Amino acid sequence: MADFFDMGGYAAFVWPAFGLTFLIMAIMVVSTLRRLRANQRELARLEAAGARRTRGEARSAEVAQKAGAEQRGVEA
Repeated sequence: MADFFDMGGYAAFVWPAFGLTFLIMAIMVVSTLRRLRANQRELARLEAAGARRTRGEARSAEVAQKAGAEQRGVEA
């Protein structure tokens, strides 16, 4: 078992790499969950205020915005 933890003499490099990877992934999970909850709160607030937009309306607004940008000579 000690050989496993020694990692063939590379434990000083392997274990910090595992630790750093775990830390970064944990930060990413926490950050993602916090952002999800914030987005859910914002959506609930907007829906409560009556701001509703269907998929079709969103798509037509996007197309209209691109068309306006093309007319101005700006690439979207």
